[in-house]
Amino acid sequence: MSEKQSYLGTPATLAVMIIAAVWTAASSGTAPYARVLACIWAGGAAVNLVLLLVRRRRDRSAATQAAADGADAEDARNARNAADAKTAAGADR
Repeated sequence: MSEKQSYLGTPATLAVMIIAAVWTAASSGTAPYARVLACIWAGGAAVNLVLLLVRRRRDRSAATQAAADGADAEDARNARNAADAKTAAGADR
């Protein structure tokens, strides 16, 4: 089951945070200390966004691989059952 995720952890929210921080850092009316903090905030949000997207891709590929492994195991089980049925049918003749 999937656990509930806060809206703060979504890619869209992180993108908005990055845009707002870059806008603040680029604004000439902002105090210099706030501009530096906004740059740090934008960098942290960008790193968090990249990590989130990589984690999602890895989870998606792991789920796909697990589904494929499950299908392969099911096919192997069906093949064994078919072979057993053939052997049993051949023994009855």
